[in-house]
Amino acid sequence: MILEGRQFRPDFYLPDYNLFVEICGFGHMPFYRDRQAEKQHLYDKHKMKSVFIHYEGRGSLEKLIREKLNDLGVRLTSS
Repeated sequence: MILEGRQFRPDFYLPDYNLFVEICGFGHMPFYRDRQAEKQHLYDKHKMKSVFIHYEGRGSLEKLIREKLNDLGVRLTSS
């Protein structure tokens, strides 16, 4: 997607919920944090529903995603 002349690629888009999902796993890298903050600012500015999930490599990523999405009313089914 193009926002303000810049191309962004969300990790996931859930069309049934009109929700962009970003998995943030490189928070220790300044460039990554800056890009993530910029993306979050643009989503907010353009009133785009989004969730940023911060994962540091410990525990279950799937569980974390399910918990964060559940908080937003998104129900995932098992495959």
